[in-house]
Amino acid sequence: MSHTIGDTFLFCSLWDNTGISTCLMCDGSTYSVNDYGALAAALGTYTDDTGVSFTVPNLTSSAPSGLTPYIVATGTFPSVIPVPVPNYQVVSGQYLGEVVYSSSTYPPSGWAVCDGSLLQIAQSTALFSEYGNTFGGDGKKTFALPTVSGAIIATTGIYPSRN
Repeated sequence: MSHTIGDTFLFCSLWDNTGISTCLMCDGSTYSVNDYGALAAALGTYTDDTGVSFTVPNLTSSAPSGLTPYIVATGTFPSVIPVPVPNYQVVSGQYLGEVVYSSSTYPPSGWAVCDGSLLQIAQSTALFSEYGNTFGGDGKKTFALPTVSGAIIATTGIYPSRN
């Protein structure tokens, strides 16, 4: 399974220069409906009456430090359009290292609480390759998860492709 068009999530800011394939940064940018018609339809936020362009939500100011908000731009169209956007949610086929908000008491299998915990690099090399020691740790033996109240991080999943 894959992400649904319009799903939003947070990811390490180290990826800002290249982005994540099939996703757009939620920075208030305007895009052509011709390029991302399904996302424009899911969001329903056209920038003018002609329906030629649309704007993604700007969630950068509300993102925790060191994390960048992304929205899935291509893929499976949602069966129910989430309102309001953002709709941070756990989805199947998560990207390794994506951060989402959750009301669960315990994280599901393959996820961890974003509580700043230190992890051993040797036991989480793939996650370390994406985050490094951005949120702490010595970068030689340990690294830290981000601290985001109410959020969880995917410790397993699909390695995200860069644009």
